[in-house]
Amino acid sequence: MAAPLSSIEATGGEHSSTSISMLMHWAWSPLGLLLMIPVPALVGSLAIPDQDFRQMWGQPSFLTSDFALAIVLVTLVIALVFALAAPLYVGSTRVTLTSAQVSWINHAVIIIATITFAAYGAWILLGVARGLTPSVLISALNGEFGVMSTIKNRLLAPVSGITTWMHLGVLLGPLIILRRRTSARSGYPLLTALFALAVFRAFFFSERLAIVELVASTLIASLILRDRAPRLVATVPRTIATFVLAWGALLIFFAILEYNRSWANYYAARGDGDIVSFSWNRLLGYYATAVNNGVLFGEAAPPDLNFASLIPGISELPLVSGSSRFRQYEQLLEQSSNPEFNNISGLAVPLASLGVWGGAVFLCVLAVTVVVIAGQVRRGGIPGMLIYCVIAVGILELTRIYYFSSTRFLVIVLGLGVLWLTYPRRATRSRRVGTRVGARPRPTRDGLRAR
Repeated sequence: MAAPLSSIEATGGEHSSTSISMLMHWAWSPLGLLLMIPVPALVGSLAIPDQDFRQMWGQPSFLTSDFALAIVLVTLVIALVFALAAPLYVGSTRVTLTSAQVSWINHAVIIIATITFAAYGAWILLGVARGLTPSVLISALNGEFGVMSTIKNRLLAPVSGITTWMHLGVLLGPLIILRRRTSARSGYPLLTALFALAVFRAFFFSERLAIVELVASTLIASLILRDRAPRLVATVPRTIATFVLAWGALLIFFAILEYNRSWANYYAARGDGDIVSFSWNRLLGYYATAVNNGVLFGEAAPPDLNFASLIPGISELPLVSGSSRFRQYEQLLEQSSNPEFNNISGLAVPLASLGVWGGAVFLCVLAVTVVVIAGQVRRGGIPGMLIYCVIAVGILELTRIYYFSSTRFLVIVLGLGVLWLTYPRRATRSRRVGTRVGARPRPTRDGLRAR
């Protein structure tokens, strides 16, 4: 059976192979992702005057300081690294997977799906045991005051070590797309269930990042695993228009989730305009205040060379998150800013922790690492593709948060590590079979064999 966008060549049972296309277009390359959200968000933040900052988000603008200038310069350097390295990762290839590799993909989907859905099931069952009922959910949908807060903080409060594994959904999405391309098995039912759970989590637990990261990683996987780029990014003007549409889609998504979360039961009564203007103000505020808070965080204390704040999961431990810098930042946020908006821009965290020069070097090393992984995708590396789909989320969120130090990213790293170690390499199969990997089969009296 022929799978979409792939060809399957039978070379005799165990030695069958599947050929798929992999495309790294500049629109979803590291440079494209940086230009899609982080750069416009940073430029827009810098363009907002102090008076508007105070009026819209209740905090003064700190974006005229030297630390803000350092953030801009480092962002330009990262963009330059991505642009100069584009010939290393932009392009397409066709990769032939062995039967062992296709089987590995099938098993990976089954195992990751089992862990992910089991975590979701445990989370929902715990909620039911705590008093979560359909009537409570309906009350939340109707915008009744305080219900969303009760659901998030008590009924659906996560349990470390159990619900943490829900984050593997970010890996499951790309794996399902990959299995769809390498076999005739449909992934739509599994994807539908995964997205439904992520939407439930984003709406009732107010974790918008859950759906954002799933959409981003799955969409990028579907774009990479194709023969040619879609018409929406066929030219530079079309790509720019597509980026604008992406911001529009983000606004619609944000407005839908924010309606019951805060608009219907609080801000609408205050007369804060309509839902669209309110959502745009709120959405822009999450990015602008994150950059603003990043400057405040950077100037809270001298650099302490705190590498722990950059390590996945470690940064959220009480010992690290309660450091003197964080305490001073929280005090400044309370005294001279607005604690309602407390995100710290991912561009500022390394600069604050390691100093401007140390942070700049760290971010440049991170940029080079991203280039290397993107190059692996360009050369047809399946593990590299999975890693890139996850890293892409961190690039898109770079202006708002430092995604790579979160607990959710630690779980994903563990999953990626297991997938990387267990992926069957071609060299191993080649030595075992004794044929040249990727060779096209030719007919013989006994059937088909590789030459």
